[in-house]
This record gives sequence, C-alpha cells and structure tokens, in this order.
Amino acid sequence: MGPVDFRTPLPGNVGVAPQNFYSRVHETQATTKTEPFKVDVLTRELPEDRYRNVLLQFFNLRADEQEFPGSSKPESSPASGEVLEFIAQDCPVLMKKDFQDLFPGRDLQHDNLTVLTMCQRTKNDMSIWNEDVESEREELTEYFVSAAQDICEVLRKAGYWADFIDPSSGKPYLGPHTNATFFETDERYRHFGFTIEDLGCCKVIFHHLWNTHAFVCCLFTNAPLESPEVGNVLQKQQRLNKNN
Repeated sequence: MGPVDFRTPLPGNVGVAPQNFYSRVHETQATTKTEPFKVDVLTRELPEDRYRNVLLQFFNLRADEQEFPGSSKPESSPASGEVLEFIAQDCPVLMKKDFQDLFPGRDLQHDNLTVLTMCQRTKNDMSIWNEDVESEREELTEYFVSAAQDICEVLRKAGYWADFIDPSSGKPYLGPHTNATFFETDERYRHFGFTIEDLGCCKVIFHHLWNTHAFVCCLFTNAPLESPEVGNVLQKQQRLNKNN
C-alpha cells in the first residue's frame, strides 16, 4: 500500500471540498463569458415553438417588405396603442387543401389563395365568458362583417373572387352552403402566426402581442398578394387603425 494522501481520506480516495472551493468556482465563472447551460422544461423553447416563431417572423417580414404603387409599406405588427392588426399572407400550396372543404365550388389547388387575417384588440379577456365579453364579441363581429363585405365588394369589382368566414357560424358568408367550419380556435390558425391553447374546458386563440385580448377573423381571395387591390385594402385598414 502506498502512502496515505490526507487530502482524500474517504474510501475510494475521495476527499471533501474545502470551504472556499465553491466561492473560487463562482469567481472563476464570473470572469468567463460562457453562460451555464440551463435546463428548464417549463421555459425552454420546444421545437414546435421554434417552428411557430420562425413562421411568424417570416410572415411579418414578408408583410414589412411588401411595397405597393403609390402607397407606403403597411405595418405588419401593431404598436402598443393600436387596436387592429390586418395582415395578408400567401397561402402555401401544401396548406390549400386544408381549406378546400370551406369552398367546395372552387379549385384552390390551381389558383392563388391569399388569406387576410383581421385581429381586433379587445378590452375583455376572450378566454373567459361573461356578459361584457359576449357584448364585445357581438360588436366586433358586426364591425368585421361590415368591413369584410366592403373588402369583398372591392375585390370582386376588380375581377377577383373573395369570401370571408362569418365568426358566428364559422362558415363562408357569401359562398354556397357547406358543412365545414373555421372558427377562431381552429388549429389551422397556427398557419398564420396565432397560438391555439387547450385549457381543458375550451380552446383559446392567443395573439403574439395581445395574448387572449384578441378577436380574430379572416377573409380569402384569389387576388395575388402583390396585387394593387390587396395593397389598397391593407393601406385602408391601416389608416382606419390610426384614426381609432
């Protein structure tokens, strides 16, 4: 047996760290630029969260970069004081089939499909229900239906097809009858930068800035995203938002 090392008196040549060991370690870490790796399953970004955030940034970037003749660039993300977000997005080919059942009379696979989402900021939390929430939803529904009818009329006069989803029924407002629905808590809204959460008793849609203080509706058209007509619609809604 070799000489005993009094620094490691425990079985297996194990020693006890000196009292100032941890303080020296912390001092060493403080002088380095490497951040410790944190493992927190509650706060770390999951792959699906990363995918959704990347898509959201992509859609917002596309809207920011879009230019229209005789007009300025529309803002894609609402400022803190704004109450309306109106965004046009080009629906990818692989997602068109997800909306075919809403418009059985149209061949979405072989045509343009632009989706315009209108999100209105609400005073009440839409994840709960009471008389104030119900009253506000009715007012916002009435506003959207009126605005969507005007938008569809403009696009149709320009020679395009356009229709919107009635928030009350979840069905196309102008098109033929269909059993398919598209309510604001539908999982397909994830394609357009929103988050759908299942609270157990119900599903709720989350806006990336306003959380559950949001009322979301949408409109479909075959007018190209880069068309002047879609650009004018975005600009008009932006002016209305600033005047509110």
